[in-house]
Parts: sequence; structure tokens; C-alpha cells
Amino acid sequence: MGAMLRFVPIIFAVAVIVTSILLAISSWRQAAQLRRERADLRELLARVKDIAWDQRELDPSLSTIIIDEIRTYEKKELGK
Repeated sequence: MGAMLRFVPIIFAVAVIVTSILLAISSWRQAAQLRRERADLRELLARVKDIAWDQRELDPSLSTIIIDEIRTYEKKELGK
């Protein structure tokens, strides 16, 4: 019984290390996914802005509003 008690701190330390590693991997994956999502969002905004610019002959004021809103969002939320 006494021999078993000597291993409890070691087992606990190994469990803490493994848990820390798993949490670090999970955080890294979440950060990578967030970077991909931000890149996708920037690409979508660029496409919408291009479409609004290309269609400005149909409704210049609406195109201007859309482009201005996208630029405001980019500056405020995406730090562009």
C-alpha cells in the first residue's frame, strides 16, 4: 500500500502535463480556425465590394453606401 502512495504524485503530475498539452493543442487549433474564418470573411467582403463597384451604374448611391459600410466595418472590426 505504501509503495502505491509514492506513485500518486507522479501520476497526478503526468495527468496535469497531458491535460496542459491537450489544452494547448486545442487552443492552437481554435486560433488557426479563427485565422481561416477571418481570411474567408475578408475575401467575401472584397468580393462584395468589387460587385458593388462593378454595379455602380445601376444604382450609384446604393453602391456607395455598400462600399462605405464595408470600409467602415473593415477599419473597425478587421483592423485593416
